[in-house]
Amino acid sequence: MTPAPVVAAQLTRRLTVLGATSTLVGLGLTAAPSARAFGLQTAAWGVVDLAIAGVGAARSSTPPTARRLRTVLLVNAALDVGYLAVGTQLAVRRPGFGGRLGPAAARGHGTAVVVQGLALLVLDLAHARRISPAAPAAGEPRR
Repeated sequence: MTPAPVVAAQLTRRLTVLGATSTLVGLGLTAAPSARAFGLQTAAWGVVDLAIAGVGAARSSTPPTARRLRTVLLVNAALDVGYLAVGTQLAVRRPGFGGRLGPAAARGHGTAVVVQGLALLVLDLAHARRISPAAPAAGEPRR
């Protein structure tokens, strides 16, 4: 198993790459009318991912304990499943939100939420798996 500070640093780097990629690709896709909604949603998620990575980098001087990081990652994974459900609902049912959103835009936004939710789910579960729930990090009290 990998120590929590190492996992936290790797997670921050990978989230930064995901955020930057999502932002740039999303902004590029907004130029194509057929991909505008997908691009806007993707870019928005990218900006949020970068903000979260920035907070993680700022807190790197006080890394989380193994138990705390694993708990946060598993809670995030549960939220990611929620994003998948909401994105799927939006893409499949294509609600109009009182005429503010057309069917194609709803599909684009929903699909982007599914893509981001899946990427975050993989990221969260992969990093949570690398932390042993039974072995506390150095300096962390045993139960």
